[in-house]
Amino acid sequence: MNDIQYKIVRSNRKSIALVIDGRANLVIRAPNNIKDSDISCLIAKKKRWIAEKQHKVSVFNEKHSPVIIETGESVLYIGNTYTIMKNSNPEVQFSSANILVPNEFSKADMVVWMKEEAKKILLERVNNYASLMGVNNSKVHLSDARVRWGSCSAKGSLNLSWRLIMCPIEVIDYVVVHELSHIEYKNHSSCFWARIKTILPNYKEQQEWLRLNQNLMEII
Repeated sequence: MNDIQYKIVRSNRKSIALVIDGRANLVIRAPNNIKDSDISCLIAKKKRWIAEKQHKVSVFNEKHSPVIIETGESVLYIGNTYTIMKNSNPEVQFSSANILVPNEFSKADMVVWMKEEAKKILLERVNNYASLMGVNNSKVHLSDARVRWGSCSAKGSLNLSWRLIMCPIEVIDYVVVHELSHIEYKNHSSCFWARIKTILPNYKEQQEWLRLNQNLMEII
């Protein structure tokens, strides 16, 4: 008997997908006409894979709890973990594995600082890849999204979550290239993914990172 807890989401899709969400829950995305018994058989075959993925997410969740702006706590910046140290300096500075912040620095102050950093870095990456890909995007907006890392409007405007500033630069680049590719390809067709692969051959690694670290959008 299967002892793994899971949720089934049925749709008109053609194949089954096993998804481990940001809280280490197993979600089965399945075609409308597939039998429950077939789903159970697949879960049994993938039991080891499921356990490994759930363990990775659980370890991440234990390491990255909601951000607290106090000395000794930690914060993510460009994929690296920095220990917060409060001091008398008026500006945010980095020192080895520490991030130095003013004594009165609050979570709201950290959000303002991270948004400013995100604006600089994301605009730089968008301009770089837009030039490389030969596409023109109309505008770049920083969003406060906690669900989607990025999106592209019908007119070619990019919406990028400022929380991307916590991700490794390779992951930021993937989100940027993904959304820029939507200027030419409005769906997720084979041509769309082929386009991304010409720019970022290892893009699936970044996809996996985002999937496993989705709950980063909720920690600050």
